[in-house]
Amino acid sequence: MKTLLTLLSIFIISSVYGQKSDSTHTHYRILRGGLIEHSTELKSKKYVKNGLSEITSNKKIIASGIYKDDVRFGRWRFFRIPDTLDQIYNYTTKKIEYNAVNSLLSYDIDSSKEGDKLIYAMKIGGSSYGMLFLIKNFRPPFELSKQKGIYKLYLILSIDEVGQLIKYQANIVSADYNKNFDVSLKGLKPEDLEFTPAFLNGKQVASRIIVESKITVQ
Repeated sequence: MKTLLTLLSIFIISSVYGQKSDSTHTHYRILRGGLIEHSTELKSKKYVKNGLSEITSNKKIIASGIYKDDVRFGRWRFFRIPDTLDQIYNYTTKKIEYNAVNSLLSYDIDSSKEGDKLIYAMKIGGSSYGMLFLIKNFRPPFELSKQKGIYKLYLILSIDEVGQLIKYQANIVSADYNKNFDVSLKGLKPEDLEFTPAFLNGKQVASRIIVESKITVQ
């Protein structure tokens, strides 16, 4: 039996190293998941990122922006492969300035009704780069390996009123199967759990994001 999981893109990596100027140099390091970060450092401040940084996957830039004293600063751009802008997030103002529509995502706010002013929670880093390790943390249950077919998969991300992921569940559905499973948050980093909060009529509220996908068991 073989289980195929159709989710977001998995990144494959390549790397380079380059010199920038007499006062700065470009350093690269391998990140988790095999991503490569190319970052600028001052020669007078070794191992502290200052200046342009790019994160690449298979020679494609998937994130770029500026560091100031090792902290992300100002506008960062996040991309879907190949070369499609997914999100612009401003780390200084802590606001999303652009977020591309993703037809595989839906949103839910309890107690909202027609006519309410809604702002939905969004993943910092976009639905591709930002959700990469959340998606990878899901594993299909073993019991599916014995049941051939195509299953709808709904990953349900429950986010509190300040924008923190507090619960992660999977709902797997077919004509004769419908079960919910908890997905562990262990092994994830704090940035994986960070979202911008949802607003209901100007008030921060808890909400859910649902990621739609499928599982094929052959």
